[in-house]
Amino acid sequence: MMNRSFRRVFGPVPSRRLGISLGIDVIPRKTCSFDCVYCECGATTEKTIERRDFCSVREVLDECEARLSAMREKPDCITLSGSGEPTLYGRMGELIDEAKRSTHLPVAVITNSSLLWMPEVREEISRADIVLPSLDAAVEDSFKRINRPHDALSLRTIIAGLAAFLAEYRGRALLEVLLIKDYNTGRDNLEALRDIMVGLRIDKVQLNTAVRPGTERHIAPIDDASLEALRAFFGPRCEVIASAQSTRMRHETGVLEDTIVSLLERRPCTIDDMSRSLGVAAPLVAAAVQSLISAGAVIEHWHGGSAFFTAVGKNQ
Repeated sequence: MMNRSFRRVFGPVPSRRLGISLGIDVIPRKTCSFDCVYCECGATTEKTIERRDFCSVREVLDECEARLSAMREKPDCITLSGSGEPTLYGRMGELIDEAKRSTHLPVAVITNSSLLWMPEVREEISRADIVLPSLDAAVEDSFKRINRPHDALSLRTIIAGLAAFLAEYRGRALLEVLLIKDYNTGRDNLEALRDIMVGLRIDKVQLNTAVRPGTERHIAPIDDASLEALRAFFGPRCEVIASAQSTRMRHETGVLEDTIVSLLERRPCTIDDMSRSLGVAAPLVAAAVQSLISAGAVIEHWHGGSAFFTAVGKNQ
């Protein structure tokens, strides 16, 4: 029987940007300010901009500390992300402070930038060592089409909040732009994005595209050559986010199935994705996945010629 004690902690996950990251998810599944067409976690079920205390900081820290104690090799950082917009968590600042104190690891926050117009949100996430905001569009029509925001949000307000945060922030800032053909790749949007980036205090602009199944199944990734051309278009601070590199982390057999389900609850993965993420040989991962399929915990589906696996009920 699987031990499902780590309900708010997932991974570790390899990242070119963050190394080996242990994820913390403090938001109920698919509670978000956006409903992005490319979201690998599925459609937003509660679209909101109301910040709430969805769980206690102590509960999250206990799970995090228990997971860390079960790992032979510690991660490079703790990352607040997951299946919704993490800045909707009303105790974000306290959680960042306590996570840094108790784990002695740097903390990163991945955000869609939608709440940075709130001074309290800017102050709270400024306590993180690394912030990874996103901005997929600089033209209102493109913004609404790809991000499908809460009705109370406007692109102008979001951009102003992002600029205000970055002007004050002293940690490492990595701006992600995710591009989907025919959604936000028009010349007007790309030029507007480039113009905005010039004035932002960021360390890197990181281009991404949809490599996993999204909310809208018809979307497809931009090819490598086009991404490289866009990297040059956006200038010397820009890079293309590559697939996570292989790692050789050891992983305890007793938690393998639980860790796989935890990953698949957040995003669809292939066998190779999970093998790289967990540092476990692909045949062992495949065997564990087949066991989970037989138990009704995981399902398989195909996208772009690859077999992806998803935790049952992740979109429910």
